[in-house]
Amino acid sequence: MLKYIKYLLASLFVIALLDGCGHAKPKVNDKIQEAKKQQKRVKKVKDTTLETIYVDTKAKYTGRIAQNIKDECKIDSQVIEWIKRYSAKNHIKIIVGGKPKATDKVLKISITDAMSQRMGPMGHYKYVVISGKLYKGKKLISSFKAGRQSGGGYFGGYRNSCSVLGSCAKTLGKDTSKWLKNPKNNALYGDIHLIK
Repeated sequence: MLKYIKYLLASLFVIALLDGCGHAKPKVNDKIQEAKKQQKRVKKVKDTTLETIYVDTKAKYTGRIAQNIKDECKIDSQVIEWIKRYSAKNHIKIIVGGKPKATDKVLKISITDAMSQRMGPMGHYKYVVISGKLYKGKKLISSFKAGRQSGGGYFGGYRNSCSVLGSCAKTLGKDTSKWLKNPKNNALYGDIHLIK
């Protein structure tokens, strides 16, 4: 009987020892695997950001644009917001209102033309034209122009003027982000017949 109890205790000791060792390995492996995953995530974040570009908080009105558009609508800030959003999808980081260094890239956006006419029950005739210049320090790298028009789409008659102009600003933001991915000089985008 005593022999049987000794055998049982020895067996339990061996099982406990093996069980303890069995749990130690996965913990070490889990830590190694987690560290590898973290390294991959950091590397992926680093690799996906192509560059950083600074831009003012608002586009500048440089053309003869009706005062009511300037006063009532916010296309000057909307176009910047859409540039930032669409550029992030293209892995370009846009810093709005930051303080660039002499070697940083800076994008200057100007609204050169805008029209807001209501066409009665037919809807709207609106358009916005912008120009953009990309600098590195004080040196001009390249420039582009883009124009977009909108009638308000379906149920356009129920939309207000600023909403329709905002749609133009959104599409111009998308155009700008495409250009930033491959900034060819003197490029034209969108409804180019609007560009003077």
